[in-house]
Amino acid sequence: MENEKQNIINGKEQEIINLTNDLTSPVSAIGDYKIIKCYEAALLGKNDMPYDVNGLVEQRQAVRDKINALQAEVKALRAEAQAE
Repeated sequence: MENEKQNIINGKEQEIINLTNDLTSPVSAIGDYKIIKCYEAALLGKNDMPYDVNGLVEQRQAVRDKINALQAEVKALRAEAQAE
């Protein structure tokens, strides 16, 4: 695999790691912690959510979509590199 392509793959893989961390980090604006707090509020029958659930779900889905796109790009780049 040529160096330039490997660097591109490495960059995309690092971005995947960063985005995944955004989803799971307790200090992230879209972290699992916020989803859990909303879930707890719902289980307790509270009408007021501690966070904007719809916005949170939309933002998290956008990140998951980006992760999926990056994974597809990495797969395609690896296939290209092996075909060379």
